[in-house]
Amino acid sequence: MATTSSGVDKLYSDINADLIPYFMDAVLLPNQSIIRNTMSVAGTTGDTVKYPLTNSYTPAGDVAEGGSINAVSSDFTPTSVSIAAQKRGVATDVHEEALEDGGFDVVRSAVLNRLAGGLAEATDVAGLLVAGSGATLTDTGAGSTANTHTANLVMSPDAMGYMEKRQPGVKVWYNPNKDLHEFRGTVRNGFAALRGNFINVVTSNSTIGSADADLSSIAKAVAQLRGQNAPTDLVSGQYVSIIDPALEFDINSTLALAGGAAIGSLSDVGNRALLQGLIGQAAGVMFFRSNNLPDASQI
Repeated sequence: MATTSSGVDKLYSDINADLIPYFMDAVLLPNQSIIRNTMSVAGTTGDTVKYPLTNSYTPAGDVAEGGSINAVSSDFTPTSVSIAAQKRGVATDVHEEALEDGGFDVVRSAVLNRLAGGLAEATDVAGLLVAGSGATLTDTGAGSTANTHTANLVMSPDAMGYMEKRQPGVKVWYNPNKDLHEFRGTVRNGFAALRGNFINVVTSNSTIGSADADLSSIAKAVAQLRGQNAPTDLVSGQYVSIIDPALEFDINSTLALAGGAAIGSLSDVGNRALLQGLIGQAAGVMFFRSNNLPDASQI
């Protein structure tokens, strides 16, 4: 049953208007710095898109005068990777008593956080799992396959593809039997690893203080990406690294002590990490922290 409460109508209107901005604030992966290949296909038919891929070229070779140039062949043979849309949904119920007792603004904030946060987390979990599972470069971290370890990532912005079939949206109806308003949020999107050789997994113990990967593991992953001629971000010239809090703690600790064995001998980058709690950029990557990375047993 559609709701007839003017208060709930206003609540629905506000939530529907704010859901996409809240979702974009909460989600990590639909970000041009992380995934350059993004496509919105809302309003079109079909549930699958194809991203074209070009094969590597062969460098020009020396050709003798009068010799055949055909001997140095670099044929263009494109392929493609398909991405299918996956529907993701989250539900939250609001009892009439919550509106009466909790207040409109409190309920609005709570519902928005639950819907936007739930859809954002589901999107990131799916995308990061695809990235970790699609990586083909050698793990430069602990080399673990245990669920006690996180599959941290170092990758090129060109490594992944993202498609959006439906933007985050919400619907609501009234359940008279339970005297509550049922909000349902959905989104349809999908991911694919376009080039596995542009993604490097760095496994590390997920317990804070017990990381068995470090900044040198990230630097080695960067070197492996450079060996593949993987493109960097066009603005910063950096790769992307998505890490969990345990590896972030270890890297922050390393940077804070850079240049000496005590806090009193901070480097400039270490000072920024200590004072601001930010890693920012180091070892050729832009760092992003996420709690939604898969564990090593999942990839």
